[in-house]
Amino acid sequence: MDRIEYLADFTVKRGCAFALLAIGTVMLGLSYDLMLCFKSGAILQALHGSVLGVFAYKAPTWNHRSTELWTLLNKGADLPPGYPPELLLEVLRKTYTRYAEYSGVVALLLSAAAAIVWIVR
Repeated sequence: MDRIEYLADFTVKRGCAFALLAIGTVMLGLSYDLMLCFKSGAILQALHGSVLGVFAYKAPTWNHRSTELWTLLNKGADLPPGYPPELLLEVLRKTYTRYAEYSGVVALLLSAAAAIVWIVR
């Protein structure tokens, strides 16, 4: 089970890294105006968290064989015999939920930073 959780964490973390790269690029492009930079970062991060939340909601209905986790598990060859595929999808759901919560915290921090910049101005 540890390998499955590790690989699920790896796949979700890699997708989040690409989203954070995009959000960071937008924020860097808007860095001439700090308030606009933080506000856009907060909005985009909240959108990213919402997408992760939708993925977590839909994960139990997916075909487990069409997930990246299944591919990384060598198309099921690395699983114990008789391993129920619903558990794979449950691990993915929990992982998506955890990263959606992290994304929400980052969005709140960026919103707080925008509020501080607004107060200081």
